[in-house]
Amino acid sequence: MSVLANLPEEIGGWPRTAATEAAVAFTAEHSPEWLFNHTVRSYFYARSIATARNLAAGVDYDDETLFLATVLHDIGLTDAGQGPNRFEVDGAFRAARFAREHGLSDVVADQIWDAVALHTSAGIAPHKHLVGALTHFGIGADMFAFGVEEVDRAVLDAAHEAFPYLDLRSNIHAQVVHQIDEQPSKWAPLSYVDIVYRKHRPDNPFPGLDELVAAPVRPV
Repeated sequence: MSVLANLPEEIGGWPRTAATEAAVAFTAEHSPEWLFNHTVRSYFYARSIATARNLAAGVDYDDETLFLATVLHDIGLTDAGQGPNRFEVDGAFRAARFAREHGLSDVVADQIWDAVALHTSAGIAPHKHLVGALTHFGIGADMFAFGVEEVDRAVLDAAHEAFPYLDLRSNIHAQVVHQIDEQPSKWAPLSYVDIVYRKHRPDNPFPGLDELVAAPVRPV
């Protein structure tokens, strides 16, 4: 039985397809509970925000694609999505491959890649396409309460009851830091991962803004 069976009525349903069922099982298998819960809440928040903006699944956006993008968006923080890049990019490659492996088109896989890769990119993600925008909004509402006032309160409360928060912020930041400690290529300048790493590793070896702007534009 799916871990998303018997959801509270306030949350509502979700698009049950072979791909989404597989994504739930895949994410649950490879994620700690705090991370899995975050991905699921992010979907329900994204859909609630869409409803608040008078956007309808099946008309304005594809619900299966949105579900896959949100539920798989942090797979780059797990053992199933490891690579040499910042976690958003490694996760995007794994999520897009997952979509193709489950029979979805290159167009859908590319949309999922965009949504996952850009999910921490405020000011950019909302302008790529609607699935990317809604993915970004749902994740931001759950992680930092960005725009959370657009989420229906009944959905918000039921999602927290069914999928507890479990100190998400501290846990996710600890995982970002751990990944960069283990594999420095996962750091990227002037990025979300840079902000997190710099906060927790103030003596880090990476150049900050002052060092970057002081660098000569031509080798001496």
